[in-house]
Amino acid sequence: MSTNNKEALAQRFLSVLGHPNAEVVKGVSVDDMIWSFLGSASISGEARGADGIMQPARAIASYGVKVEVLHAVYGFSGLAMILHNTGKSGDRILDKHLAAVFSFRGDRIVRLDTYLSDVSMMKKVFA
Repeated sequence: MSTNNKEALAQRFLSVLGHPNAEVVKGVSVDDMIWSFLGSASISGEARGADGIMQPARAIASYGVKVEVLHAVYGFSGLAMILHNTGKSGDRILDKHLAAVFSFRGDRIVRLDTYLSDVSMMKKVFA
């Protein structure tokens, strides 16, 4: 799969952070996709499959998140998107830099590992 196709799939997946939609996840990923978050926040751990992925996606979307892609970085079999995510829910402010590291099987996302710049902030934001 070309780097452009990988980037398009990753961008499509990232759209669920603002507008959670299980059909979008199903359209770009394998049935047993895993999405991981470090830490002990409510969204931490491994979410599996489209239904599992909707839980952290809805939590993130509740902040009216704005996902800014700073860079795409390509590997032999994957793609990393360097992001700046911002948003607000009540008095909790989301402002984080992260790397979203996508792995692919064929023309589908098989795994997304989220690397955080501030793990302790995630626990405060997503208590």
